[in-house]
Amino acid sequence: MANLFLQFGEKTIGSFSLIPMIADAIDMPLALAGGVADSRGVRAALALGADGVYVGTRLIPTFENPAHPKVKQLIVDSTAEDLKIFRTAPAYYRSLPTKIREQMVANDNNLSKQEAWATNAALMQGGSGMRLGMLEGDFDAGFVSVGTGISMIHKIQSVAEVVAELMADFK
Repeated sequence: MANLFLQFGEKTIGSFSLIPMIADAIDMPLALAGGVADSRGVRAALALGADGVYVGTRLIPTFENPAHPKVKQLIVDSTAEDLKIFRTAPAYYRSLPTKIREQMVANDNNLSKQEAWATNAALMQGGSGMRLGMLEGDFDAGFVSVGTGISMIHKIQSVAEVVAELMADFK
């Protein structure tokens, strides 16, 4: 799976060059992830040489998803402009506004890379920070990690409706 966020700020190859390079270099299915939230993203991924897509954030605000209702509504009400990035092991996270996110962004801006990773990992409480934010809707102790595709999410729907929209161009 190719997720371009993992190379954020660390590589010089853009996605329109990188995905075809990967597709040409491997002999296995390639799924593209990151910001796929409508049929345009699916079409673009396939045009670049991917065999399919991995959809993450787009499926959170669905009736079937166990995310807290406050999280689903926050996603619908937010855009990619509301996201901030912070570092922790093993990589980066994007989060919508929560109290703990603000602490982690401040750590990222004011501490060395290693100190920020360690301090933020402790704040995340071994992953329970995401559970508290995403599943329990606790915006003080948890965080809401989502992708930039949130700008294209405008309502809470069923998974079947989302899949139908993603595949609308392929009937």
